[in-house]
Amino acid sequence: MDIYDLLINILAEVLALTNGTLSNWVNVPANATGPLDPNITLTTCGTDLVEYIGTLAIEATNFLSTVAMTLFPTIA
Repeated sequence: MDIYDLLINILAEVLALTNGTLSNWVNVPANATGPLDPNITLTTCGTDLVEYIGTLAIEATNFLSTVAMTLFPTIA
């Protein structure tokens, strides 16, 4: 197996993994016209993931705010 075969195999595995992951998170109907088609919806797993990312972003912001206020108390 040469380097090109190895790269092709790795790319095929990445694409298969991505396809499996996205099919678990996103419902794409057969008649979808593109990525901005309003018929494309999130699955239950996808909705849970988006809620988790939103909660994580809020918690990260709160953490950074607390760190900044601790390190630089004169800002407030």
